[in-house]
Amino acid sequence: MNINFQPLRNIESPFETHGVVMPTFVICMLIYSITFCTPYFPEVINHINLLAGGLATVLLTFTLFPRLGWLILFIWTIYFFKLIYRAIRNIRQHCHAIPPAFDLFNQEVFGRHAHHNEQSNGSTVNNNCHASLAFAIGVLLPLIPLKYPQSTKPLETHNAIMSIFIIVTLVFAAAWQIEHHLQTSNNNSSIHRLIVTKISLFSGSLATVVLVFLIVPAIGWFILLVWTLILMKQIYDACQMLRRLYHSISLVSYVFNEVCGPRAHLRVGLDV
Repeated sequence: MNINFQPLRNIESPFETHGVVMPTFVICMLIYSITFCTPYFPEVINHINLLAGGLATVLLTFTLFPRLGWLILFIWTIYFFKLIYRAIRNIRQHCHAIPPAFDLFNQEVFGRHAHHNEQSNGSTVNNNCHASLAFAIGVLLPLIPLKYPQSTKPLETHNAIMSIFIIVTLVFAAAWQIEHHLQTSNNNSSIHRLIVTKISLFSGSLATVVLVFLIVPAIGWFILLVWTLILMKQIYDACQMLRRLYHSISLVSYVFNEVCGPRAHLRVGLDV
């Protein structure tokens, strides 16, 4: 696409000529990346992953070669309706088995997740999340020259946003490397690895959000809102954990002072 839509050839940006196709492509790539690191309901997630990735490929082909794109879109639509028909048929087959369905749901949500945590302690999920974020950044970054022609340089027009992107990307790469080092050293229970993992995931996701904000601002604002809410929830959980830790330390300190402090010696002297 960068070769086909070169600014020097005075060709309009695909974000101008295909105002619906390109934002849809960005959404498909985000869904395709997210489904890489989702451990629940693998059959459903795999279908969503294939549909999102296939539609993204169709949209790119449609942008470059419209006739071929229409043909592939027709094939993709047939596959989509086939999956919908299969899903409806499966729902009808399980309509009369509601209790087993709830048992399966509990097994998928709680049993699989617990078993997964016991097996790998979340390391596989974290690695998939990092790979998904790196993939999303690698796909979205080449779209910047397509969105902004050569006369409009984003480093000049969006200096603050691009600076944030560069900083959080460097933090993401450094934290990912540190987490990998801690993982290979079998330090899975370390609080340092947990902190580094949070920093890496949030910095990588913020880099992705910034790219989406530069490419499609409307979608970027929505994803930024979701990212902010998730960050606030994580901060709230961390504050609650620190509060419980503070109360535990205060309780231990109070018991220690009662047993070994000056009051304990005073009580012993009075008893004597």
